[in-house]
Amino acid sequence: MKVAEGLREKILAQLADSESFQIIACVLEEKKSAMTIGKELNLPSTTLYRKISELKECGLLMIDTFALRPDGKREALYACTFREMVFRATTEHGFELEIIPSARSLEKRWFELFFSR
Repeated sequence: MKVAEGLREKILAQLADSESFQIIACVLEEKKSAMTIGKELNLPSTTLYRKISELKECGLLMIDTFALRPDGKREALYACTFREMVFRATTEHGFELEIIPSARSLEKRWFELFFSR
């Protein structure tokens, strides 16, 4: 999926931010709760939730599922939405960004498209 210029800039800004990059790296292999991510990266909760929101907004992070905590409350488990990013040099715009979505990301999008509402 080729990324439009405006979104490309947002994605690049997130990848350039060290905390956002660490969050992405933390959920590349397995889905994790915000509490787990925060403990692993030693991030304050306000910073963590702001970064998660920004990453979700530009499509790099998604809520994969929900889990029940020992206290009975449910918590979101976050996952990376892509399996690969490709940067290509072009003469038109300097470079082009292509994101190859993860299988789980595609599955969730199809489900939401056909079964929500």
